[in-house]
Amino acid sequence: FIFTPSFGVGFYDEGAGKKLGNNIEFRTAFEVSYQLENNNRIGFSLSHISNANLGDKNPGVEILNISYQVPFN
Repeated sequence: FIFTPSFGVGFYDEGAGKKLGNNIEFRTAFEVSYQLENNNRIGFSLSHISNANLGDKNPGVEILNISYQVPFN
């Protein structure tokens, strides 16, 4: 099993999408993946995106992701 935490900062332009309260958004994520015998991985991750109260509103968004990863060697 492989545990991968991550953190990122980005710019969000809502367009016609969800109003997140600010253009600057932060993402934290935690992924757990399992390496298969062929070196591919299957994983699950949970992410949270919010503006850390920099804006008037901070509704945040949670993302649950299932992935299948193929390494390039």
